[in-house]
Amino acid sequence: MAARAASLAPADVRALARRRRLRRLLVAVALGMVVAGYTYGALEARVIAEDRNDLLPEWAEALLVGTAFAIGSLPVGWSILGRILIPVPTLFLYLSVFLGKDPPLPFTIAFILAMVYSGALTTLASYLATHPDRPVLGGRH
Repeated sequence: MAARAASLAPADVRALARRRRLRRLLVAVALGMVVAGYTYGALEARVIAEDRNDLLPEWAEALLVGTAFAIGSLPVGWSILGRILIPVPTLFLYLSVFLGKDPPLPFTIAFILAMVYSGALTTLASYLATHPDRPVLGGRH
């Protein structure tokens, strides 16, 4: 009787909810992989040797940013942890990317662009976490 009372929803409703949660997870993981790939490509484009002297390998830095984005865009309560981690590392990574170009951008412009990238990734992750059922990138339901 207790097992029956705990499961009042029909099987098809539970299956739809399971598919919806899986789709939200897959969207977050896929977009996290896109962010990681884009970040890795940007880090590889640096040509000045001083800018390539990082604490972590470039693939690990890109993976950390992509993972933080994926966690931050999940529609769960603890996804705020990912959104807290996105801004500062992203700012420094993209600042090193813009200053490591050949020729490097002026510092003021590079700093502003890095802030825009950092803010955009944080805002997108927040939007995806708070509006999980909205179409992503112009798609239809």
